[in-house]
Amino acid sequence: MKQIKTLMVAALTLVMGVMMTSCLNSDGGESLYDGYFLAKVVSAGGLYGGATLQDAGGNTYQASATSVAKLEANGFSFTDVKMAFIYYKFSVDENGNQITPPDYNATEPQTFQIELVGIQEAPTEYAERVESAEELETNKYETAPIAISDMIGSSSNTVKFDFYENEPMLYMYLQWLLTNGEDEFKKHHIRLVYALDEITADSNELRFYLCHDKGDDDGKTAYIQSWYCFYIQNALADFERVTGAKPTTIKLSLYEDPSSTGTMPTNRTDYTIDNNND
Repeated sequence: MKQIKTLMVAALTLVMGVMMTSCLNSDGGESLYDGYFLAKVVSAGGLYGGATLQDAGGNTYQASATSVAKLEANGFSFTDVKMAFIYYKFSVDENGNQITPPDYNATEPQTFQIELVGIQEAPTEYAERVESAEELETNKYETAPIAISDMIGSSSNTVKFDFYENEPMLYMYLQWLLTNGEDEFKKHHIRLVYALDEITADSNELRFYLCHDKGDDDGKTAYIQSWYCFYIQNALADFERVTGAKPTTIKLSLYEDPSSTGTMPTNRTDYTIDNNND
């Protein structure tokens, strides 16, 4: 049963605006959850309620209508949510037995009945194109630094970002400083940008800029941490149109703040992964 494995887990309580909606309760000594992962939201709501989610290995998780209703009663909405970090427990029958126990020797994707106990939306955007990287400064896309966490990628190696299985989507776990409050949070914009003029006929590498625009919020009293996902099919199409081939590597360039001081560094930091996405 293949899932994304990570070195860091999203905190259950985050600053207002990206709070984890949770029904976790530690009373009675029972485990709070059986598992967690970054999930693709296939469907939610409908005639019978509930939600259908998938992990990066293609396994399907059918969340009960009751558990979804509890999260929605606590303020979460599945409307327009494409990706989310979830905590779950396997559903059990009247005797306490798992309805769909996992087969750890399975070679094909499985389907599980689950109860959602916590969820946080992973903002999902499309990579933006600019004609030149100079537009990043002109548009004030990079006005604050950002931190990015290590994680275990699809090849079981430590990376800062990776493809979400075979999807034309990059995912990463990001953190930054701000003033506490939903209105202040909304002033911040996270973008993934590529410059068209950096793609030439002999290019082998596709470079993205991870940009953090803080707007007019100069605060550093609160700390955000969240998964982010970016569709990059347009960038891949532009690259193949110019070069006639797919990129062999993907580079991520950012003004990194590894110590979470909020101080803008002089130079960008680059991270690279192989393009194993078919």
